Amino acid sequence: MEKNKQQTDIITDNFVSDIRTIIEQGRKQAYAATGQIAIMTYWNIGRRIVEEEQQGASRAAYGQKLIPALAVRLAAEYGTGYGKRNLAYYRKFYLEFKDVEILHTRVQNLTWSHVRRLLSVSNTQAREWYLKTAAEDMWSVDDLDRNISTQYYERRLTRSSHKQYYRYWIRIPLH
Repeated sequence: MEKNKQQTDIITDNFVSDIRTIIEQGRKQAYAATGQIAIMTYWNIGRRIVEEEQQGASRAAYGQKLIPALAVRLAAEYGTGYGKRNLAYYRKFYLEFKDVEILHTRVQNLTWSHVRRLLSVSNTQAREWYLKTAAEDMWSVDDLDRNISTQYYERRLTRSSHKQYYRYWIRIPLH
């Protein structure tokens, strides 16, 4: 016990604090990198599903059977993350965000939970605005969910159009 106390006395609290900061930063970076790799993995799975669907002779019938059949095989090996519902999300993810370069630049601060929530936005412009703003402003998933649920994008547009309308009428002199 005395030996351990002597060993810990030679280091300062400041030094230990610096080491803790380095460890925490490394953990955050590893977590973020893992999230980005997962997102790109899901995008590539979606791309491959769409490519396979397009090769089918009767696309509609083949497409309906492809995801359930794939889910059975993958879920048995990799777990529920590759079930029917998630595979359908991966497919939709690819279809909604086909440009991988834009995707790479926009999802750096986002998680798969962010992306999944964005997939529920049907308006393409709104979805892209939410994606860009969530990444730039580092919204949590809860922030993104609240802003989508309260139609934040649409309200901003309405406010903006009211201001433009008001400015237009103010500039016109009344005779």
